[in-house]
Amino acid sequence: MNTFNKYKIPVQGLPSGDDLYIRVIDVEGPEKGPKCYIQASMHGAEHQGNAVLYQLLNYLESNDIKGSIRIIPTANPLAINTKMGPYTFGRFNAGTGGNWNRSYYNFTENNEKVHLFAKQHLNSSESIINVEYKKLMEDLLIDQITESKYGSSQNGHLHLILQQLAINADYVLDLHTAGVATRYLYAPEYLAERSSALPFPFHLIIGDKFGGSMDEAAFITWVNLRNIFSDLGRIFNIDFESYTLELGGEERISIEEASKDLEYILEYLSHKGLTRNSETKPEYKIIKCNKKDYKSYFAKQAGLYDFIAKPGQLIKKGDLLAIGINFENYFSEESIKYEVLANEDCIVLTHYPSSSVMQGTEIYQVMEKFY
Repeated sequence: MNTFNKYKIPVQGLPSGDDLYIRVIDVEGPEKGPKCYIQASMHGAEHQGNAVLYQLLNYLESNDIKGSIRIIPTANPLAINTKMGPYTFGRFNAGTGGNWNRSYYNFTENNEKVHLFAKQHLNSSESIINVEYKKLMEDLLIDQITESKYGSSQNGHLHLILQQLAINADYVLDLHTAGVATRYLYAPEYLAERSSALPFPFHLIIGDKFGGSMDEAAFITWVNLRNIFSDLGRIFNIDFESYTLELGGEERISIEEASKDLEYILEYLSHKGLTRNSETKPEYKIIKCNKKDYKSYFAKQAGLYDFIAKPGQLIKKGDLLAIGINFENYFSEESIKYEVLANEDCIVLTHYPSSSVMQGTEIYQVMEKFY
């Protein structure tokens, strides 16, 4: 049977002298195999990932795996505990304003040791490169920590710990939610086809670039190596995979919906050889969209908004997305009510969680030219 190892790591010292911890659960199968890393709640208001991890642990207690899974529930205890009334102020650091998912480290970019590694392994097999490069990345992360002689920010300190915990993984899944949203995922361009093994309904294909998030920090180390090999004349195929999974809306969990979320993840783990294939394989419909066709609607007028178009819904060009009302219009002899119409055929992924909308607020995110 699987073996479970549980421990805690201090990540935030408090003025009171107390510490905040992240909890780590390592699940080792009876046979050797791939390694998967899964974390949830980097943004404190995004809770559904924890319901999924609860369901996953229930599964792992009675189903053997081949390989290992490292589980990090509530990966950001400071964010999840920062409340403003009934709401969780967990997307940004309340002290600095920094987005909690934008400060991971791209520690292999323009790194002389990585260039030297590529030259030394120019003719090595990909299996040897995969093993040896992980060892190098461990050392480089330690260098990153020791070089911070002036200390690390709150975000940076936490991110270094999480990157260390994930560095030996073959697959990284970062569980998030959006404001009010359907289920979808972000995949780098080099995984545009392979992402179909993770059958979330909607896939956003982003560039093989680093923007500071966990999934990007995980795959950019391999992209950087691939690019160096390319400059040296070698084609290197990246086996490593990482994704951000969006599991509906924030500030809520659903144990029932988590069962379906887990079904998608188990299908992926089965495809990667960690879990057993289900006897009856369901058919999944996946719709994909390139990042350039992922569009945001911003409020042209402030007011109170009734969001008509719902996440996951197909909307035709000219159809109604939302209705707004603003009583200031009445004093200028304009209509109190105004409409937001779709510029193109699209599928709604998310909308703003509050009906109270300031001018310029991002109110909808949609997929256009999907396939």
